[in-house]
Amino acid sequence: MARLTVQQRREAAISATMRVIARDGVEAATTRRIAEEANVGQSSLFYAFDSRAELLAAVVEYGIGQELAAMDTWLSEASQVLSTAKMSITDVLEGAFDVFLHDLIENRDREHALVELALYAQRTDDLAHLADKLYRGYYELVGGLLTVAAETTGTVWTLPAEELSTIVVAMTDGMTLSYLSTGDRKVAQRIADGGVQLMLGYIKR
Repeated sequence: MARLTVQQRREAAISATMRVIARDGVEAATTRRIAEEANVGQSSLFYAFDSRAELLAAVVEYGIGQELAAMDTWLSEASQVLSTAKMSITDVLEGAFDVFLHDLIENRDREHALVELALYAQRTDDLAHLADKLYRGYYELVGGLLTVAAETTGTVWTLPAEELSTIVVAMTDGMTLSYLSTGDRKVAQRIADGGVQLMLGYIKR
């Protein structure tokens, strides 16, 4: 059996930690549980990380990167559609919320872990900046989508896109927490539909 490199050990530990957190929460992510999940000895973890705190910091960074990469892909795909098709602002908003909901359903474990990680980071002094980084990333990407949507559909928002982005993220947070708590897709869809109607109220007539 080939010996794992330090980078491979890091990746295995991060993936295992994400699974444990998604299933049982951050507090359950002890080095013993993580090692069992990764199918390695506890001592093996410390070839890649000096401490559990360092591992959790790496997991937070990884989770943020995964989430922002998914949203960036979403933004790129939406921008391409907008540039090649005639869509109304209603079509754009409905499509954006639908894509978000689909990603939430397909990646429920990832989203569960990210919620746990964001809360953990926010109440941990050395990691608090990472929770802030996550939300700044959300606001920037959603603001970019709102700007592109407005420009390509001839829409004028009554508030700057960067302010509206915080409202959209609040709606998607609500959708996420509702779906993670209940698994009820119909309720999540209802929140998405309400989000579209709310955003249409911010269009200058």
